[in-house]
Amino acid sequence: MKNAVITFGYHDQSAPRHWNMVRKWKAHGTQVLECHTTKKGLIGKYTDLTGQFRQYKKDTDTVLVTFPGHYLMPLAWFLTRFPRKRLVFDAFISLSDTLVSDRGKVSWVHPYAWFLYLVDFFSCHMADEVLVDTKAHRDFFIHRFKLRSTRVKVVYLGARTDVFFPQKTEKNPNRFDVLFYGTYIPLQGIEYIIGAASLLQGTHPHIQFTLIGSGQTYKHMRTLAERKDVHNVAFQKRVPLTELPERIRGAHLNLGVFGISEKTKRVIPHKVYDALACGMHVLTADTPAIHEQFQDNEHLHLCRAGSATALAESIARLSTEIQ
Repeated sequence: MKNAVITFGYHDQSAPRHWNMVRKWKAHGTQVLECHTTKKGLIGKYTDLTGQFRQYKKDTDTVLVTFPGHYLMPLAWFLTRFPRKRLVFDAFISLSDTLVSDRGKVSWVHPYAWFLYLVDFFSCHMADEVLVDTKAHRDFFIHRFKLRSTRVKVVYLGARTDVFFPQKTEKNPNRFDVLFYGTYIPLQGIEYIIGAASLLQGTHPHIQFTLIGSGQTYKHMRTLAERKDVHNVAFQKRVPLTELPERIRGAHLNLGVFGISEKTKRVIPHKVYDALACGMHVLTADTPAIHEQFQDNEHLHLCRAGSATALAESIARLSTEIQ
């Protein structure tokens, strides 16, 4: 057998998580065999992936089902039985925790919520090893889905260092620019960013906020900003990944997440890794997960989650400290 791994799924091949995994494997001399599909629908994906897998199945003993791959696990489990191969599942997140507990798409009394829980449970138990992004998430998976601790491994996110790296970028000397970008999911706590902006606009008019992105709570956040009569916040559309580094480096301060959900406590968001990789300052909520990777970093600043006042006070202080 070759020193190789089959990556199995419909993953974004340019995503930081996948990019970092591939880079680490190659650095250790492991060949990466991409079993990747762009087909529509579950049947189309199953058919395409099965055909590709047959080309590679003799070349390695390890198969990694990439994120998002919960619904691919039954197929991967079947394909890795004969001959038997090690099946690794990059769960990354729990579907039920994300869609039910965090985003509130459905209630736990709804049958769909329990369907998602069963998808989580069985997809994890089908794997020989489950990958998650923090130790806090590892503890959650072990207890929520009754997994043996030896089967759950932490692989931190990281940034794409070929895209996010330090580079001198001119900043507006007449104001203090604060940048947030995201998908407007509840754990990001954008309502607290808008609340902080409202508190600061009268006392610190030089502090200006830019919020890039769209998503679940976008309309509600626009309405909230209008209701608070906030004038120091600019809402902008999503930008390509390749444009983000310049925007990050052009801001004086980048923002992480500030929500109060249990999931917020268990994640280290991409935007924190990205800003630090660019050598820039980032402010995010003080959570158990953040301390797993960043103990003493002069560019990382923490504040209490779920508080517009705490966030405003931190931004005001940093506006005098960051040059």
